[in-house]
Amino acid sequence: MSDTGSWTGPWTGSAWLEHTVLAAVPLAREVAGSEVRAGLDAGLDVDLMTDGFVMELVSAALVARVQAGDLAARDAMVALGALLEAGPPVVGEDIVSAYLIHVPSPGQPGGEIADGLGPRVRAALDQDRDHRNEPAVAAFLDRLLRAVPALRPLADAERYGYHDEVLAHPFLSDVAERAVALLTGGAALEIDDDWTDQERAEALRLFTSAAPDPVAEVRAVLDFFESELGSAPEVDELVTAAFVDMLPDEDEPGAEILGLLGPRLRAELRQAR
Repeated sequence: MSDTGSWTGPWTGSAWLEHTVLAAVPLAREVAGSEVRAGLDAGLDVDLMTDGFVMELVSAALVARVQAGDLAARDAMVALGALLEAGPPVVGEDIVSAYLIHVPSPGQPGGEIADGLGPRVRAALDQDRDHRNEPAVAAFLDRLLRAVPALRPLADAERYGYHDEVLAHPFLSDVAERAVALLTGGAALEIDDDWTDQERAEALRLFTSAAPDPVAEVRAVLDFFESELGSAPEVDELVTAAFVDMLPDEDEPGAEILGLLGPRLRAELRQAR
């Protein structure tokens, strides 16, 4: 464990990140200290404070400032990208990924950060953002959104990359969460007390709104999955891993959804558990 003293307190990051990367970019160092202290004060385990975790916190905070027009934050992100470009490949891969997750794509606000990346880091960005769903999965998602249009806001919230693809696994996990929330009148949503009013309103919009007949929507989703199981191995894996595995246990809120499952979904649930 490294002890960074007054700027963060104890954490599990490497000396390379602390002394070579963050120390060279004062604003990044300042943000890291603030974010790590806030996490520790909120009760996060110090073992979570890895290089990747800290870099993602820094990237998220700096990019938020960039998008608000902060030129110093933009310069800090550019400087971090240059340091990661020159960094040791084996040590730096997880940090590169954590840095890139919040970097805007070229052409988006703040996209000049991506435009200035060196070849190694830019290649990692392009590989990650050039995401395409498998054809069977893409067709499945299209059929789902046509069958249950109320799910489109959830799908739009999970779009990512150069091709604006829906991230299939996170989306279907959100579908499961919405179904359970609809059946419980929103009581099953895990909304933290420290969420802002905006975050709370967005969660309610995505997971409880636009459902005049909640049970009918849930039945439509379940009937669709029931009919799709067996259509393609990729679809079966997706439905099981991202939806069925996310359903509540019999003693948890929203367990009434288990009684609405068709025989194929029940079989997948038994096999998964």
